[in-house]
Amino acid sequence: MRNIYWVFLLLVVLFSTPPEAVAQVNQIFGVEVVPNTVEGSPIRSVVILLEKEGKQYLADSLELKALYDNFKIQPGGVFREMTADLAISAFLRQPQIKSANYKVYTPEISGPVVLVIYAAFLDPGETKESIPGKKETKFPVLLETDRSKLTLILNGAFGFYHDQNAFFSKGPEFTQGNPVADNAAVQGPRFWGETFLEPGIGGITQIGKSKIFPYGAASFLISARNTSDIYSEDMAIYGAFERLYAGVLIPQIGKNRNLSIDLSAGRQFFQLNDGFLFSRFSGSANAGERGSLYLNSRTAYQMTAWGKVHWKKFNFSAFFLEPQELFKERQANTRYLGGGVLFNDNKHLDLGLHHIAIQSSKSSYATPNERIPLEGLQTLNPKVWINNIAGKGLFIKSELAYQWHNNADMVSNAWYLGGGLLKKAWKFSPSFYYRYAFMKGDDPNTSRFERFDALQTGGLGNWVQGINFRKIIGDGNLITHRVEVKGYLKKNMDLSFDYFFLQADSYSNLGSLTPIANLTEKNYGHEFTMTYRYFLKGNYLFLGLFSWASPGPAIKSSFESDVYDWLSFQASFFMFY
Repeated sequence: MRNIYWVFLLLVVLFSTPPEAVAQVNQIFGVEVVPNTVEGSPIRSVVILLEKEGKQYLADSLELKALYDNFKIQPGGVFREMTADLAISAFLRQPQIKSANYKVYTPEISGPVVLVIYAAFLDPGETKESIPGKKETKFPVLLETDRSKLTLILNGAFGFYHDQNAFFSKGPEFTQGNPVADNAAVQGPRFWGETFLEPGIGGITQIGKSKIFPYGAASFLISARNTSDIYSEDMAIYGAFERLYAGVLIPQIGKNRNLSIDLSAGRQFFQLNDGFLFSRFSGSANAGERGSLYLNSRTAYQMTAWGKVHWKKFNFSAFFLEPQELFKERQANTRYLGGGVLFNDNKHLDLGLHHIAIQSSKSSYATPNERIPLEGLQTLNPKVWINNIAGKGLFIKSELAYQWHNNADMVSNAWYLGGGLLKKAWKFSPSFYYRYAFMKGDDPNTSRFERFDALQTGGLGNWVQGINFRKIIGDGNLITHRVEVKGYLKKNMDLSFDYFFLQADSYSNLGSLTPIANLTEKNYGHEFTMTYRYFLKGNYLFLGLFSWASPGPAIKSSFESDVYDWLSFQASFFMFY
């Protein structure tokens, strides 16, 4: 069956390639976002729009190649605002170019981005004034030339949150052994506020006339909570470094200038694909004394060493990751080592294959027989995403994660298959999406351990499969059906409705929270979430969210007393500079 499945996907690719111009046009969708908000996200596609003699058109294949040679930014890479800004400056040096700028769009909150570049040619008879070495700047830019950029970082937010019957009114039971849960929520309301401020500085420059561009950033983040959240008692305030990394970009290497290298290390953001295994929002802990449970202000990994090589339509990468943990005295020191290859034709096909290993860890799995160390776990992760099938707005997304262990009898797997339809021509450009996701559970009747480890999954709107249910059932031993309807109300505003039906794969749920470690039913329940996203006045975002989780028999049968529906209301206001 698995072979038939992959053959089917490949046949769809072979017989559904749309014309290049149509394919590029259909890449432009989503909400226009502040570039700072998607730092470190994968670039799903790059669309280049040219203007000549008052008419706008899509760049053809030869123009795309010429523009890529100057932009140093291609699909399959990683978005960095400083790099994109400098690429625009370099492109403006071209004698025939009058003006250039770019915009960034995200179809989903935590997914890959679409980069749209606008460029205008000089009109007939028009001459181009020489570009000065130093440009006029505005806040937060301190210095910008065609070879360098130095900018302040100033991000912040505040939010108000109300949860009714958090943990289905069974907080003490669901948080047994959790060191931050000194006042877990029970039946009734919890209302609190959170805030953070992140000042910092970042820059990129060119070394002389070489093709070497060092870059880096540093920021300090202060977060606070005004009173008890659903886990922790009283107010909290905490400060620590967030970004602290350096890197070097070496673009346009080789005879045909089609090879680029990007090396970086330090505290920075990382995401693999759309967060199925590694999410940009799972790099750091935010609960307890850090007072940022729902704002999730810290997202940088404690250490990320990352090497990327771009060649033609291929991207090769290798990475080392260590997440930022909550308590210094209880560090698990789980470290991941991985690498892989991506192919992205910037039209409709996005393929990938990655391998990830847990290089070291003090943590271990609880099994029916003995504990298995995390160290030694291996994951193989192929990906097939197909966009705009037959030019009709149809799309398919799928990944597989196959796991085994070097030093223990452990084999598991997880996969998802989702398909949808985007109708840009309709009012509000609606999209419709269905996804089936499977994460294997353990069969206690076998000696082999089979529960899937979801690594660093996450991302609101993608792999937080029910923002309330996620807090108690995690991502192992889980089958979900997701239905999403989304509308792009304006270029800077979207509204989505998500429905999740969640089930366990196995009755044996060892490795989950204590009340549901052994199930008598598999139906966890349902969750409905409404999300509203509005970027206003360029650098500000309002994010509103309502979620209703209804417990099923698997939750209800774990308690002798009544459990109640869990309601969550969230209103967050962000500033990004």
